[in-house]
Amino acid sequence: MKFKFATGQAVEYTPRGGAPELFTVLRQMPEEFQAYDLKYIIRNQREGFERHVLECELNATDGGGDAYAKFPLRRYA
Repeated sequence: MKFKFATGQAVEYTPRGGAPELFTVLRQMPEEFQAYDLKYIIRNQREGFERHVLECELNATDGGGDAYAKFPLRRYA
């Protein structure tokens, strides 16, 4: 199987019960024996953790590149 998304690419992911958001692909996970889909590790700058998701849960964005550059971190005083 071939990976659809590259490391560093901006992708759209919809968390369960949430709205679609931009994430950045951090890593492509090794292919598992008899797996139906490939896995990725993604991260949103506003969250303090990484997510492990299947390729079928991700959508390509038309902008490409780094998601962090498009949406800078909001800082509150």
